[in-house]
Amino acid sequence: MVVENRYIDVDYRSEYSAFWSLKFDARSPFCHRLHFFTAELDDDALFRLPKAPGYLGYSVVRPVEYGRVGRTVLAPPPHLGSATLTEVNDAVTLFGNLLKVRGVPFCEQDSEFLRCAQAAAWICHYTAARHGQVGRRSTAQIVELSPTMLSPERALPSQGMTLNQLQAVFGSLNQPAMFYGLSNMPRVPGVPDSSPPAEHPNAPPGLWDKRMLSVICRYLNSGFPVLIGAQDHAFVLVGWFRDEDGRTVFVACDDQVGPYEVIADPFAHYKAPWDSIMIPLPPRVFLSGESAEGKAHSVFRSVFEQTEELGDMAERLMAEEIVLRTVLLEGAELKRRVETLTSSEEVLRLIRYARLPHWVWVVEAHDKSLCATGPCVVATAIFDGTSYDRSPPVDILSVPGLVAVYPPDQGAVSTGDGSAEASGSLLSVH
Repeated sequence: MVVENRYIDVDYRSEYSAFWSLKFDARSPFCHRLHFFTAELDDDALFRLPKAPGYLGYSVVRPVEYGRVGRTVLAPPPHLGSATLTEVNDAVTLFGNLLKVRGVPFCEQDSEFLRCAQAAAWICHYTAARHGQVGRRSTAQIVELSPTMLSPERALPSQGMTLNQLQAVFGSLNQPAMFYGLSNMPRVPGVPDSSPPAEHPNAPPGLWDKRMLSVICRYLNSGFPVLIGAQDHAFVLVGWFRDEDGRTVFVACDDQVGPYEVIADPFAHYKAPWDSIMIPLPPRVFLSGESAEGKAHSVFRSVFEQTEELGDMAERLMAEEIVLRTVLLEGAELKRRVETLTSSEEVLRLIRYARLPHWVWVVEAHDKSLCATGPCVVATAIFDGTSYDRSPPVDILSVPGLVAVYPPDQGAVSTGDGSAEASGSLLSVH
């Protein structure tokens, strides 16, 4: 570890100007920044680090009494190697050496100026900023954007934020948030409904409603952190994976626990029951993931039933032997990656020539019997991210033997021979 003294951190300096400098017993305006390496380093040669120093990331340490861990990006630990994570690429300089790290952002609340909701909002915002989706805002600016009229509490010292304040902050950050209450989870074809246990019929949904798992995974698959509200606390889910028994396991950044917390069972989490889910998204994403997935389910079923040679796929879809997986992608990213997923030149040509919006929802139909051995996507539907939840039109449909592209201006549909073989998935975990 290398300790960088008298470090000027843009976030803490904004907090110092807005709050800590107002105190009679003022804090220092400087931080320490800790840098972590796997390689052995020579103290006298830090001005010229080796080409591969094994950089693991950094952590800013604020000169405050509580919650001293500021802006932090650390490489994920080895046991999360197979997880889908909402990682960012970050770069810092140390004595002129350019150092790069890929990981998820983290910071702690200080309990006076930054509370858990602001820390969670900052994690979501910094992720979007590092992905180039929004301009970078400091932690103090996030606090300043909190509308005081939406809370009965005085602004400082902070008592935290309400869900309405969080929604307003994300709107001001140009990251309007999708909101889901655990008491009103959406019903999606192909996703089994849940019901409370017979012995506890009045148990809150946060203790039993498994539909939240699919909602959360849709957005984590897409690279968007998911903010969880639970018992007057907020934290962020930053990834997921499947355990040896195939169960969904979440990865969290919780300022009361630390980065990369593994949550094996959300229904037995220390803050269970969870109350709400909030996902900050780009402003031009109007369509929800579950609406895209629901429409794809009905389209796939209709096409399978009307095509004699695909009739058994309709039965397998209804029997959940074929399951749907959904991801939000930039249209340009989809066109770039499709070449690695399909062996069909016709599919590649039609998708790359298609006129697509900036953001698209991609719904893949996975044959579960193939997932363990290789390519398993037997059909794909792509939807315009700016379309309407009630009836989103299909932009591209690919099923065995057919690929069709539907232009946005009601022009002639382009069709071609689709691959009869299963293709690869856009998802690393599914």
